[in-house]
Amino acid sequence: MRHDARVLFALAGAIALIVFLIDAFTPLDIAIAVLYVVVVLLVSSTTSRLATILTAWSCVALTVIAFFMSHDEHYSVGAIARCAVSLLAIATTSVLASRNQKNTATLREQVQLLDLTHDAIVVYDMNDLITFWNHGAEEVYGWTAQQAIGQSIHELTQTHSSVPLDEIRIEMLRSGRWHGELQRVRNDGTAVVISSRMALWRDAKGKPRAVLATNNDVTVRKQMEGELQRQKDELRATIDTIPGMVWSSSSDGRLSFINRRWNELGVTLAENGGDIWRSIVHPDDYAAVQHAWHEAIATGAPFENVSRIRRSDGVYRWMHIGAEPLRDKGDNILRWYGVNTDIEERKQAEQALARSEAFLSDAQRLSRTGTIATKLPEGEMWWSDETYQIFGYSKLVTPGFHLILERSHPEDIALVRHAYHQSLAGAPIVDVEHRLAMPDGRIKYVHYVARLAAPQSAHPEYVGALMDVTERRVSQEALDRSTAELARVTRVTMLGELAATIAHEVTQPLAAIVTCGDAAQRWLNRPQPDLKEVGQSINQMIRDARHASDVIRQIRSMAQKRDPSHTMLDLNGIVRDSIELVRRELDGHRVEVDADYACPPLQVCADRVQLQQVIINLIMNGMQAMSGITGRPRKLWIRTHRFDARHAQVLVEDSGTGISAENAGRLFNAFFTTKAEGMGMGLSICRSIVEAHGGRIWAESEEGRGAVLQFTLPLDEEICREQ
Repeated sequence: MRHDARVLFALAGAIALIVFLIDAFTPLDIAIAVLYVVVVLLVSSTTSRLATILTAWSCVALTVIAFFMSHDEHYSVGAIARCAVSLLAIATTSVLASRNQKNTATLREQVQLLDLTHDAIVVYDMNDLITFWNHGAEEVYGWTAQQAIGQSIHELTQTHSSVPLDEIRIEMLRSGRWHGELQRVRNDGTAVVISSRMALWRDAKGKPRAVLATNNDVTVRKQMEGELQRQKDELRATIDTIPGMVWSSSSDGRLSFINRRWNELGVTLAENGGDIWRSIVHPDDYAAVQHAWHEAIATGAPFENVSRIRRSDGVYRWMHIGAEPLRDKGDNILRWYGVNTDIEERKQAEQALARSEAFLSDAQRLSRTGTIATKLPEGEMWWSDETYQIFGYSKLVTPGFHLILERSHPEDIALVRHAYHQSLAGAPIVDVEHRLAMPDGRIKYVHYVARLAAPQSAHPEYVGALMDVTERRVSQEALDRSTAELARVTRVTMLGELAATIAHEVTQPLAAIVTCGDAAQRWLNRPQPDLKEVGQSINQMIRDARHASDVIRQIRSMAQKRDPSHTMLDLNGIVRDSIELVRRELDGHRVEVDADYACPPLQVCADRVQLQQVIINLIMNGMQAMSGITGRPRKLWIRTHRFDARHAQVLVEDSGTGISAENAGRLFNAFFTTKAEGMGMGLSICRSIVEAHGGRIWAESEEGRGAVLQFTLPLDEEICREQ
């Protein structure tokens, strides 16, 4: 706009200069100064009234100056008349231009006011072509006025309506107005719902010329109305599906609404009016219901009653009737809302509960399992009869945590306190096994397991079971002793099978000691003793003696009776030692061993002797599985590697005939064996040892292609500290 104004000012200045030169310096006897009108019109088109007025006065001044310059002292009547005509033309044009600028400014202000409104105002002609598009329309539809003007309103916005557009046009031509909702599409492709008010404008002759439409985006409102209606329908459906007889009444207690559950019982408001209680409440209960209901209405207190209600088939069922008042800000009761809940099953369950409590008491006594309920943080407790029996307290004492501590074994008090602190911290499960020191000197083993019953409550509660596991614990300890003894016997038997290997392992360093001793004696008996050679022989004797001592120590440790001792061990070293112990047996059976060790070495938490027993047993089983193989190499692969982040794995793979599908599921069962002379205890003991170490053992095989026996052990050093 500024660029166009500068062009117009320049053009007006050029024309004014030309007109002045012609008027002042040419002998033309015409009113050339009239052309200053063009200069005034050009400047007035810039819409600046001040510039127009200044230009008009400038043109007047130039006309007068040119008149005096082009004439001497003698002025003809014609020259004066031409000058007057020019000045009149300039003045008239200036006045009309100024008035037009004022009208244009007023119209522009009105248009700007239309642009200020938030409504989308659109004007389009009878051919639906847009002639006006305010800022509100730009915000609602997304098109600028430059993009929209000249376009068809319905094509641009893809107008759709429940009423055909032709009918809208007919109604507008008939009445001059139309109001309704339209569906349109914005510039970005999103659909909007528009509330549109249209008014038809006619010219002075009554001919329709244009339509003024005021549009409001009501998409959000329509969505909210739809959501509100959906919620209403959902609420009504929810009320109808509630497993209870929902009802409401006026402030005086007269029923005004019942849900569908009442209809299923054969009750309707239309038939019974506002008082249906007499027709459905058992006659023996009706008086009590009425009295309680009238008292609730009179006092405004919540209503609650248990009575028998008749169904459509004539059968009465126990129901809980409850109602709450709805009050206004002045605490006046507006309505009552209630629900009748069928509690027939609960009534029956109460009777069954009385019977089951007697059965539970007998069951707890027979299973030696008591029940403890604890409410925190107060520590209030409830004990069953069997719990009193386990702790050895009279039923007259009040249960409490201090009583449990009094009975706890001194060495287990810290463990019991820790479990109690776990419950105070809100642990979902509390599981602890400890000892009780009874007054008569007996030791009881108990196992307590509790679950958090109300985690979101301000007063959480734990419900737990206290089991007397003394007999089970004694039996388990006896079983563990038997298993350990059986494992020791198995190791001794294994040592017997490895007698040749053991004899070789012991004899070889002893023979070397004798040889080195003889050599040392010869070096000393020389004319000049060679002390260096004597020292080397003595060092060799010491090394061989230590080797023999290690062999004997390992044999003694495997044969002796002792409790397991868990320490962190080098898994690779244990496997190497085990292979060396059975090396002679492997060579005798012509078995080639391919060992692959984890790098870096893995440290496992285990008992050295028991772990060695497992590995030797698996190697011996693999070797014996290949005893009947001919025509191809007998090869044994032994590998150690990391199984996962917390476990190491040992694999022993043979090239035998594999394990049949029939035997695969029984391989680790006690007394199961496929060897004629076998006892069937080796792999069973291996499983017991591995599982006692917190690991797992299993076998994989494809029949005819060898077998892989493998086990895992924990790498966590915490287990060793617990052991």
